[in-house]
Amino acid sequence: MKRCTFLFALAAGVIATTAIAAEPQLSQDNFIKGTLAVSWDTRLPQNRDGDYPKIDVTDNYTYDVTVGTTFYKGVVKCKPYIFSKHLGRVLQVGDCRYDVNVGVINPANPTQTKTVGKVVGNYGIDQHGQVNLVETPVRMEVQTIGQAKGFTSKYSGMMSGKPPKAETTLSKLRADAVKKSATITRMLGNKTVSVSLENVDPVSFQNTVLPSGPSGNYPEATVNGQLIYSYDTDNWFPQFTISQGDTKDTVGGGIKWVQENKGLARYEFNVILNEGKGGVANEAAAFADAKGEDAFFASDPGLSLINGTMVFRTAVGGVNDLPAKTDIALNLGLQKVTAQQAQSFWKLLLLIPNQMYGE
Repeated sequence: MKRCTFLFALAAGVIATTAIAAEPQLSQDNFIKGTLAVSWDTRLPQNRDGDYPKIDVTDNYTYDVTVGTTFYKGVVKCKPYIFSKHLGRVLQVGDCRYDVNVGVINPANPTQTKTVGKVVGNYGIDQHGQVNLVETPVRMEVQTIGQAKGFTSKYSGMMSGKPPKAETTLSKLRADAVKKSATITRMLGNKTVSVSLENVDPVSFQNTVLPSGPSGNYPEATVNGQLIYSYDTDNWFPQFTISQGDTKDTVGGGIKWVQENKGLARYEFNVILNEGKGGVANEAAAFADAKGEDAFFASDPGLSLINGTMVFRTAVGGVNDLPAKTDIALNLGLQKVTAQQAQSFWKLLLLIPNQMYGE
């Protein structure tokens, strides 16, 4: 028992570490794995009032996910914007509220775990779809354990997405809003490939700070750029950077939606880090046949990748034949990616459950 306590204290002891050592690149299956159970309570007929959910009804995202030798277990509850039926007056502001335990896993015996803190707090979304994380309390709170001092580290900066839409008797008579477009790029060897997307919903990050933790060897990181969703294909395209200290990682590639049937689908991840900064000499030839969006899902053994799947199993029961529940199985691996990079990517996904899973 004392050995177990010592190992946890040792794992948690990096909480107090101030100098962050560079971590080795890993190639490992199932580095990010677990489940996410979503209950779409705002879609249930008994919770509806016309076009909108009733006040204070939430959609609930319940996480049980491990990221390397750390874990995230808890719930994020999100409320949508609600407008009055005729004039579009705001009756409820949309927000997401966090109550997610975080902890460490003994690498020598994965059955031994220790909760060290929580992701807590909430953020609101304004009518332009913007989130000012500087003014919100969403944070990672890590406890003092033995000689290891705890800390608090906040999400900060700005992010923005699609503005909430008021479905009123007047707005229904108007034409749909002008569709957004975007151009995405990636490097294929020494060649830049660009693709124009005509109907997109980008989530934009402006100096968005991801908190440090769950242990001190995972530092704060800053995100700038966009994660772009295509309505035409249901695919996502990362086009952003993640900075940690003097290191800046470019993140590209794609996340492809594959619909098996009405109740079963998956995301196939081909998220590429730092393309063009290395890799095999003949990678241009490896991608020679990839065109259009397909070029963003082509891979190569010489690249740094976060790859794998998120499998969605849905049960219909909501209004307009929408899902009432979705069970998501996560199995994401690493190819030449550090644990620090993987943690930052996961913390970014944790920040956008509505956008990533609910659109």
